[in-house]
Amino acid sequence: MSRRLTKVLLPVGVLLVAAAVTLAVLQPWSSVAETPDDGEKPVTVKAELTTLTSDLRLNGNLSYGASIALPGRGGTITRLPTAGDVIGVGQALYEVDGKSVIAMRGDRPFWRDLGIGVENGPDVRQLEQALADLGFGKNMTVDDEFTAVTETNVKAWQKSLGVTKDGVVKLGDVVAITAASVRVESVKAQLGDPAGASPLTYTSTTLRVVAKLTDAQAREILPGTRVTVILPDGTETPATVTAVDPGGQPTDKEGETTPATANVEFDDPAVAEGIGLRAVKVVFATSEVKDALVVPVTALVATTDGGYAVDVVRKGGEIERVSVEVGLIADTKVQVVGGDLAAGDEVVVAQ
Repeated sequence: MSRRLTKVLLPVGVLLVAAAVTLAVLQPWSSVAETPDDGEKPVTVKAELTTLTSDLRLNGNLSYGASIALPGRGGTITRLPTAGDVIGVGQALYEVDGKSVIAMRGDRPFWRDLGIGVENGPDVRQLEQALADLGFGKNMTVDDEFTAVTETNVKAWQKSLGVTKDGVVKLGDVVAITAASVRVESVKAQLGDPAGASPLTYTSTTLRVVAKLTDAQAREILPGTRVTVILPDGTETPATVTAVDPGGQPTDKEGETTPATANVEFDDPAVAEGIGLRAVKVVFATSEVKDALVVPVTALVATTDGGYAVDVVRKGGEIERVSVEVGLIADTKVQVVGGDLAAGDEVVVAQ
């Protein structure tokens, strides 16, 4: 984890310490006035040496990522996919006037007809690369120029689709998508509708986690940070923060803006398949102490001088109160420092 991230997240461990110490002060079981009753056998737990880790846990939700609206075009819609369908490059997204609208890999929308005589441009390069990726790049140099070789390859591609082989890719015949395949999120049109409006929305096909952040966390959490995701059934799986969105963009509701979020991708996306778009936890390891001498928080006793102690059961059952200092606290365990206490010693815990 980066030093920068540690700076902002370490206070979480400090807060845990403060909270737990406050609990120790306020709980009746930790009062200095109380000692185990001689007539009752105290409940004890062994002090242990272990690695103690304090975590930052964020709420997240499984998601397929941002929803993208497919652009419309002229004509009448004659076929539509179903929500949940996965469509790859080279395949039909939907149909207009009986003609398929084909998905092609690309980062920018197509904005004009492409054929012999068209001015050089990046859309030509994108088309040529997409054709080559689909296996129609024979003798073709991928560049900004639409040549006779490009036309030949377009005709070969058109032949494979069973459409007119005119060597021209007309505006609306293809739609650029930014991945090898997309998942249809929702279908907004009906058969027979004009195709001018967006007919559907799509997302990535890969499940990831979107976790909400505070503004401070959005400034400090960096892409590349390793995390653990806890799935609804308790399974823990490794993942990585791939992007952080600072939010602040206007929403449809007046006066509201989008929250800061982190995109988290699984090392193995298959672990989340079949779960549905459910809530999960994202765990950031924020502070760690190796070989820490640890006891339960409920073993702490507040002393009159403002410090802390633990009651240790010695040989013969005698109970000795040992002063200690409090270190890192994580969950229900606390690191204790100093005092006549060692791993394996039995400490009294509150009942």
